[in-house]
Amino acid sequence: MEIETLVKKMFLAWQERDWDFVENATTDGFTFTSMYDDHLDKREYKQKCWDSVKEIEAFDFVTFMENGKEAFVRYKGRINGMSVQNTEHFVFEDGKIKEITVFFGRPDDAKSNERIDSST
Repeated sequence: MEIETLVKKMFLAWQERDWDFVENATTDGFTFTSMYDDHLDKREYKQKCWDSVKEIEAFDFVTFMENGKEAFVRYKGRINGMSVQNTEHFVFEDGKIKEITVFFGRPDDAKSNERIDSST
């Protein structure tokens, strides 16, 4: 399976609450990292991240960049009723996802369009 297809299926699995796909699409040594989580293993990822999500609306993929065994995905969506705008870095090994690192962004609202004037 090509990388972009695998990543989009991973997001769809989250939306459809298909843990079996996530389990099979990730390596045995899979890790997840965010500003709140440092290299969670698959069991911790399920417990801390998966189990806390109750509802996900369809994702809007803004940017997808692939470079060999890595990809960056920027997306917008709604998780548990809250707007999100994140970037995720994926690392692949043997056709599976080995690592995900998420960088949380600001939801797309009026304030996110304001520019900071560095000259003041």
